[in-house]
Amino acid sequence: MKMTPDEIYRTRKQFFNDHAEKWLDMWYKDKATGRYDKHEQDFERLFSLLPLKPGDQVLDAGCGTGVLAPFILERITSTGMLYELDFSEKMIEVNRSLHARDNIRFIVADAENAPLDDASCDVIICFSCFPHFQDKEKAMRVLSHILKPHGVFAVSHFNSSEEIKKHHGSCHAVMHDHLPDEAAMRTLFQKVDLNIEVFTDEPGFYCIIAKK
Repeated sequence: MKMTPDEIYRTRKQFFNDHAEKWLDMWYKDKATGRYDKHEQDFERLFSLLPLKPGDQVLDAGCGTGVLAPFILERITSTGMLYELDFSEKMIEVNRSLHARDNIRFIVADAENAPLDDASCDVIICFSCFPHFQDKEKAMRVLSHILKPHGVFAVSHFNSSEEIKKHHGSCHAVMHDHLPDEAAMRTLFQKVDLNIEVFTDEPGFYCIIAKK
């Protein structure tokens, strides 16, 4: 039986709440070494594309348990501010327990309703989350308002769009969650006056870097 949008949303949220405590172990732990460095080279590649600097205000939208937080904090230093936003209460709860810092604000909200001021962030990163946004067009509109003029907007995954589609298709809770194709993504960005400078969609790595 086909689920309604509300049912899809509730099922998705329950899935992330249920898996929050083991999320890092599931996806980022190297089982051979026991260290959380399974994607070390992928993170290096991603952050080589992001112009983060001391003092930056950064929104980590769909942050989950905060796998990006250490990388961001290292670059923006104590003079910057990091906003960790996720719609899953449990993800934020785990995130807060792992990254209690004075320059982090934890926010439980959908990206489509992110409660930040207009033109308040230098960089917005949507890592491994964009397919899960219920209303992608509204999310882009809201997030673009939060981005400062000349700010950087990134969407990234450590899978190609096709790999994500296959992966999510095997899980009932997120089987509807896919990345729009390249043409549709470019249209979403154009509608909110974000100019794409990098568009990579290859096995093991997906990344869009755009500027306002």
